[in-house]
Amino acid sequence: MSPARTLLAEEMTAIEWNAEFFGVSRRILMENAGRAVAREVLRRTKRLPYVAIFAGLGGNGGDGFVAARHLAPRCRIVNLVIIGDPENIQNEAAAKNWEIIQKMRHSIDLHIVRDTSELPKLSVHVVVDALLGTGVKGKPRTPFIKTLRLMNQMEAFKVAIDVPTGIHPNTGKPTTPDAFQPDLTVTFHYAKVGLAKNKEHTGKLVVADVGIPPEAELYVGPGDVIRATQPRPIFTKKGDFGRLLVIGGSTQYIGAPILASMGALRSGVDLVYLAAPSQVIMAATSHSPDFIPVTLNEKKLVNADLPLIEEVLSKVQAVLVGPGIGDHHETLDAAGKILSLANRQKKPVVIDADALKVVSRVMKVGVNTIITPHAGEFYRIRGIKVAKPLLQRAQQVRDLAKALKCVVLLKGPVDIASTPAETRLNWTGHPIMSVGGTGDVLAGLVAGFRAQGVNSFLSACAGAFVNGAAGLLAYQEKGQGVIAFDLDNYIPKILSKPMASPIAYNFRIPISE
Repeated sequence: MSPARTLLAEEMTAIEWNAEFFGVSRRILMENAGRAVAREVLRRTKRLPYVAIFAGLGGNGGDGFVAARHLAPRCRIVNLVIIGDPENIQNEAAAKNWEIIQKMRHSIDLHIVRDTSELPKLSVHVVVDALLGTGVKGKPRTPFIKTLRLMNQMEAFKVAIDVPTGIHPNTGKPTTPDAFQPDLTVTFHYAKVGLAKNKEHTGKLVVADVGIPPEAELYVGPGDVIRATQPRPIFTKKGDFGRLLVIGGSTQYIGAPILASMGALRSGVDLVYLAAPSQVIMAATSHSPDFIPVTLNEKKLVNADLPLIEEVLSKVQAVLVGPGIGDHHETLDAAGKILSLANRQKKPVVIDADALKVVSRVMKVGVNTIITPHAGEFYRIRGIKVAKPLLQRAQQVRDLAKALKCVVLLKGPVDIASTPAETRLNWTGHPIMSVGGTGDVLAGLVAGFRAQGVNSFLSACAGAFVNGAAGLLAYQEKGQGVIAFDLDNYIPKILSKPMASPIAYNFRIPISE
């Protein structure tokens, strides 16, 4: 594969999870990765070489196990040096391959190093680094430092699997002076960003195909949700995972901002300020005590509310404008001024519902903005109807993202999220979600992720997946009659076990003309 495109380590991990969700297991990916390494080693060595593979206990070590198995029939000696106790292998695919390695007593010389004093002195033609993968970004622990020194001192052709141990996969900077110094690095699917930034420390770079289907990148999957929902450190305090301001509601639309605020809270954001008319605030606080009420002066948003909005805006990490806001001319004027305030304070903005009419007027929102139109709202903004075939529709969404220089999330049977450069399709959901309010929950989810520091595009992708999967799960368990408030009970289930999410690909939607 071409090394032209690069990925962050977190992006690659998400793609691997998505591939597994779509049926290509991590064990298959590990098999293909290890075989690719063995193939590249054999291409560069004379017949029947002596090989030493130094492996850790994680996925990178599992790649090394597979490489050892494929090299065994073609080498005079394959030494597999495992750093650590194999009983502590947690990676499921690596554990399965370790079971195989234990039975290869004649073709592989196995060295288990529980203490660095047990490191063997080997004379080989090739040394392979399978110690630590892209999941380790800090300084390697002492056993690995001593192992790296030994490996670097060996007079042999040196090969790194995926990323040389001791090189940060995203920055390319060495995390230790003893970072592995390979002649060849075999990485998978796409090169990691750090490899492109530190070509001197990678040797020759080979990007190997490991069988990841294109859909694992084109379709939003649970890997994107896993990436957007990182575990909380033990000393996390209130506010560390974001504060969000939701501005919406009117005498006509009371439920929309409540649904959006609940969706935001379910995303995991710590605090939600709800700025709305008094009638909405009364309904919201009676529904849940979790909101922080910000009562507007009138029965709708007006310019007189701007000083209060500006004060609260300074306390939050993101703002959602639009759910139930109505289309009174002064309300839309105030909404436009709020967008300017947020821009000046460099606060990310999610624009939904009637507030999208402001976008159609100004046609510029900026890189820190996410808009969430449905087909009708898209038409009002862009002046063209969305195409039925998905590929044409996706191009239309990307064109709008380019014009506005923002993230666009087009809601529909298949949601489409796009930046000016990248587009993803989300297939979760069910036609039952045409009921009112599910779009408000989606806007809240997206804004909640954004307030937690998740980037705009990933927020849109993860929000769409979770919202649709929660709706489909609600339908599967409740049947007809699902309402938007039902999604509240299912969102935590999707977030806690995204790989178990239901998904439907049987929508009869044409891909192209």
